[in-house]
Amino acid sequence: MRLPSAIVLCLIAAPALAQAPDPSGTSPDPPGTISVRAAAHRRLANTVADASVAVEAHGRDVPGTARLLAEASQSLLGYLRDAHADRLRTEATAFEPETQQARGQPDRITGFTGRTAVSFRTTPDALPALLAGSLDHGANALQQSGSSPGDGEVDRARDELAAEATRTALAQATAVAQAAGQRVTSVAEIVVDGPERPVLAMARSAAPPVAQQAGDTEVTVGVSVKVRIGP
Repeated sequence: MRLPSAIVLCLIAAPALAQAPDPSGTSPDPPGTISVRAAAHRRLANTVADASVAVEAHGRDVPGTARLLAEASQSLLGYLRDAHADRLRTEATAFEPETQQARGQPDRITGFTGRTAVSFRTTPDALPALLAGSLDHGANALQQSGSSPGDGEVDRARDELAAEATRTALAQATAVAQAAGQRVTSVAEIVVDGPERPVLAMARSAAPPVAQQAGDTEVTVGVSVKVRIGP
C-alpha cells in the first residue's frame, strides 16, 4: 500500500541512547504517534460586490475645497443610500496645493485639490448601474471593484470544510496504523488553519463600468491531526 508523503509514522521502539538536540529546532513526533494533514475545498458563488469610487474637488483655498468636497461626497452618499447600497464609508481624504511655475521665483499656489474615496457594497447584478450612477452624483472615477461570497456563506463553508478535512485526516491515520499492524487509540491534537477570507482580484479602472460575470471563489481549509497508536 502506497502511503501519502504527508504522513509521518513513528512506531514504539526499544530505548535508545540519548541524542543531541535537533539543530533545526523542530520537535519530532513522540514514539507511538502519527501526524497527518488533509485539506477540503469548495467553490462558492460570489453574491456580494464591493466597490470604491473617487471624489475630487478644486478650490481657491483649503476651507473652500473642503466644502466642495463635502458637498460632492454627500450627494454621492445620498444617491447610494437611496439605491440601498450597504457598508457606505468615506475614507482617505487628502488635500494638496495646485502650483504654477514662475521664472526666477518660487512656485505660486493657485488653488487646492481635495480627494476622497467612497466605498460601498451591493450585489453583482446591481454594481454596473450603481457605478454609472455614482459618476452622475459626484464621483470622478472608479478606483476598484470586485465580487466575493457573503461573510456568512464563507463562515458556514469553513465550518463544514473543517469537519470534512478532519474526517479525511482521521481516515488516513487509521489506514496507516492498520498498515503498520497498529490501531488508533486516541486523538492527541487537531489544528485547523487560521481563517483566511478568500480575496478576488479587484479591478482598477477609470473606464465606464460594464457588466461582468460575478463568478465564484474557492475556499480551502487545511487540518493537521496527530493521533496515538497502539497494538
